[in-house]
Amino acid sequence: MKWQQRVRVATGLSCWQIMLHLLVVAVLVMGWMGGALVRVGLGLCVLYSVTVILMLAFQRHREQRWRDVGDVLEELTTTWYFGAAIIALWLLSRVLHNNFLLALAGLAILAGPALVSLLVKEKKRNSGDLPAKHRVRH
Repeated sequence: MKWQQRVRVATGLSCWQIMLHLLVVAVLVMGWMGGALVRVGLGLCVLYSVTVILMLAFQRHREQRWRDVGDVLEELTTTWYFGAAIIALWLLSRVLHNNFLLALAGLAILAGPALVSLLVKEKKRNSGDLPAKHRVRH
């Protein structure tokens, strides 16, 4: 087994995903050391938002190679969502000083996408539209 496969089995992440995490940590540490952590955090959140928008645009493209790019961006955004959510919550805490509102925002940021995904899947399951190969006998 190659060392990349061993890393993937052990961590659940590919090597480029691990390198991305290390790069983000390095950028955050450099921002902290330079006193520019707020600007670095804002820049990373903007970069994440642009990546999500590009992912959505490329996944609906007519050509397969652009849809493949969209799939790579989807894997990237899925990998980095938690980090972006924590940075966004930290930035929000700099301007919002009510702990209850911060807790609600944190719950919405972290659990919101999972709940929406579950609700969409449940709606599809209960839609009642069966494909032609699954006939219902009466």
